[in-house]
Amino acid sequence: MDWIDEADGVFRGGGVKGLGLAGALLGMAEHTTKPVNRWANVAGASAGAIIAATLACGKTPADLQKLLQETDFAQFQDFPFHRKLIGGVPSLLLRHGMARGEAFRTWLDGELGGATFASVKTADGQGSRLKLIAADITMRRLLVLPDDLHLYRLPKATSAIDPDTFPIASAARMSMSIPYFFEPIRLVDDATGRAVTIVDGGTLSNFPVWLFDVSDRPPSRPTFGFTLKGGKGVGEGLNRLERRLPWALRTGFDLFHTAQEAWDQRFVSHSTRVRTLAVDAADVATTDFTLSRERQELLIRNGKAAAKEFLDAFSLESYINTFHRTMVEGSTP
Repeated sequence: MDWIDEADGVFRGGGVKGLGLAGALLGMAEHTTKPVNRWANVAGASAGAIIAATLACGKTPADLQKLLQETDFAQFQDFPFHRKLIGGVPSLLLRHGMARGEAFRTWLDGELGGATFASVKTADGQGSRLKLIAADITMRRLLVLPDDLHLYRLPKATSAIDPDTFPIASAARMSMSIPYFFEPIRLVDDATGRAVTIVDGGTLSNFPVWLFDVSDRPPSRPTFGFTLKGGKGVGEGLNRLERRLPWALRTGFDLFHTAQEAWDQRFVSHSTRVRTLAVDAADVATTDFTLSRERQELLIRNGKAAAKEFLDAFSLESYINTFHRTMVEGSTP
């Protein structure tokens, strides 16, 4: 079967460890015999939402690497009074998150040129080439954005959200609402009028590799999953003083990490393994926003190495999705 140089991509969350996924994208593009040069549809949860959004809006893997390396991630720690302990801890208790998250939303909106979901529609205008994962912990829903945006309205608004006018950066901020670190997003359920809380999509599905699978026909292109192994989570990056937080908060971190990992690990089947590459995140923590250039380069190298190893062993003939559909040459998109 002839090689196809385009694919769909699904990116796992992991905070600043996402640099490793950017390295993997570069490795996919640089492969000598099986390059992937075009990402038709992309999806992500949490930090994976940043990668998916920038690709959907036209940036290349090289652009993405440059963007992530040149960005001062410390600016996203927008604690009240610019102090973690004096401002962040009281905010955690009062507003359920140490940092506001507005600095992140503003940054990404600027990088995407204020793009809304209208700019990433499929060719037929009926769907979206970009899917972001969030979680409604009030109504207990896994959210796929923009598909589920119409179920909600903004506080004080009288009509449901229109995805065509909704900024992609605001949806990514919803997907990036790491519990306890960033303040959760507040929306209103349009059907009931009930106030709801939206948090990081990784709490329910940190690796939704199933998003672009089709059940009614053979897939026309493969979906590749990009995940991380190793590294440290949010709670694991806490310093000694922060570890003195009340047991309920420390237990909450443990629950969050379990929720991130357990379902997606359980979901890993043969159809997931044959199309997923894993990047070694070394000992980097999710919220290590002051990551040194040396550690950044390590993540990128690890990503490139993982991509080469994966593509060297991958064949289109072995591809199978979760509906047990295999690749067929000449199948329709």
